[in-house]
Amino acid sequence: MTNNSVEPYLSVVATARNDEHGGNLLGRMGVFVRAWVEQCKRFGLRFELILVEWNPPTDRAPLREALPWPSEKGPCDIRVVTVPAAIHDRFEHASKLPLFQMIAKNVGLRRARGKFALATNIDLLFSDELMRSLAAKTLREDRMYRADRHDVEAEIPPEIPIEAQLRWCGVHLLRVNSWLGTRNVRTGELHRNYWPRTWRVELLEALQDLGLIPAVTRKRLHLNACGDFTLLSMPMWRKLQGYPEWPIFSMHLDSLLCTAAHFGGATQVVLPGEVFHIEHATGSGWTPEGQRTLEARIAAKGLPMLSDLQFNQRCIAMRHKGEPERWNDPNWGLAQERLDEWSPF
Repeated sequence: MTNNSVEPYLSVVATARNDEHGGNLLGRMGVFVRAWVEQCKRFGLRFELILVEWNPPTDRAPLREALPWPSEKGPCDIRVVTVPAAIHDRFEHASKLPLFQMIAKNVGLRRARGKFALATNIDLLFSDELMRSLAAKTLREDRMYRADRHDVEAEIPPEIPIEAQLRWCGVHLLRVNSWLGTRNVRTGELHRNYWPRTWRVELLEALQDLGLIPAVTRKRLHLNACGDFTLLSMPMWRKLQGYPEWPIFSMHLDSLLCTAAHFGGATQVVLPGEVFHIEHATGSGWTPEGQRTLEARIAAKGLPMLSDLQFNQRCIAMRHKGEPERWNDPNWGLAQERLDEWSPF
């Protein structure tokens, strides 16, 4: 049983369903869960992992049965919260999108017991350097913590020790997603994130790229791949009332949350170390190479999503007002719903 008497320092929130999204989903999830538990043991971290299983498919086993759970949890609690199909079906476009990612993350965030909460995804490995920075327990309530995401090949060996997996990731890199944009490490091509261009911005970035002015002069937020690592204090998550609970494809919703956190008083800090992201099928998530495939897939489903222009307009509105946008009501995260919760320990 989960020990509710001890407050964890950090809650880690992710969402999934057993639908093979992106290919080998259970394999990627297994690597993520095993690594997280082992690293919590190694670094002595009192964390909790909350997996929100949204709209479980009726023709597949639930995650509690399908995942290879660790034999021991160590200092890490694991909670699986299930949002049934009956709730999913209430949302517009429910027949077109089986998992509303940001609403699901809000479910976990609303039920988190940690002092801080990390919203992340289920196909990641965290470097030891990053874990050491979390283990230091020096997080501040007035900060928004981010980390660079490094994309690695899909064929990560699931059976080797965590230390060996991390070394494997280091030599099987595909892309680095940083403040500057997404760089293909094999071709050197840099895909910059969407931002309204001015000659001043272009000049500033060119000088920083050449190392002629220090990176500390950068003013823009690091929003690249922020859905994989956004860490805030629980008071800040509550102040913002989580991600926008719009029943649309999740593009830009993570960046919108980070922008709101900035205008809500959370200064951004990029932590040392990296998040390794296990590659999945082209077009199942955003990459420069798969952008057109992803957009075509979403358009074919008739799903709405926030455009670059709409995202930018909302950010500009927050900047003009000097405060975060309000998008949810006090019942965000399905607070009024009694949801099934299960722990493997």
